[in-house]
Amino acid sequence: MQPPGAPAPLAEWWQRLVARIIDGLIIGLAGVVIGIVLGLILGAILITQASYDLNTGTITQPSGYWILNVITVVIVTLLYVAYEFFLTKSKGQTVGKMVMGIKITEVGAPLTAGGLRSDAALKRAGVTWGGNILGVLPFSLGGALGGLLIILNGVSQFWDKPLQQTFADKVAKTVVVKIK
Repeated sequence: MQPPGAPAPLAEWWQRLVARIIDGLIIGLAGVVIGIVLGLILGAILITQASYDLNTGTITQPSGYWILNVITVVIVTLLYVAYEFFLTKSKGQTVGKMVMGIKITEVGAPLTAGGLRSDAALKRAGVTWGGNILGVLPFSLGGALGGLLIILNGVSQFWDKPLQQTFADKVAKTVVVKIK
């Protein structure tokens, strides 16, 4: 049954999960590569080595690790958001959603060949991947919290009725439907 506001039958939870796994592999691999490259380049610029001054007997601690982490986390988060934003804006689908035959569309709008409006695509991408930014917090606490927020967004579709929207879908006023 097609609920009111959805222009086509809703995507199944497992279709959305497989699509997200495919997208996660794509952007995860890109994030690792970019993280390594940034780590090498920015690490050489920002990280200072510990030193010992023979005249004064003072030791300087190495520094630059935190700012390197902040810059890397911000850039990788922006990469994740950009991936989701540009694909959903142009096609309404990420690569994973294309493979699974599902599409994001605005609630109450007809199903079209194009993508989402820019504001809807940005809101959805920001809520979907924005939790990654918590990785700037120290002691891996932020990474764990960010990951938890991303997972919580994904599973929120299970208790939403009748449109099975995630938090990101609610904010962007979108729904994920089958197109095949």
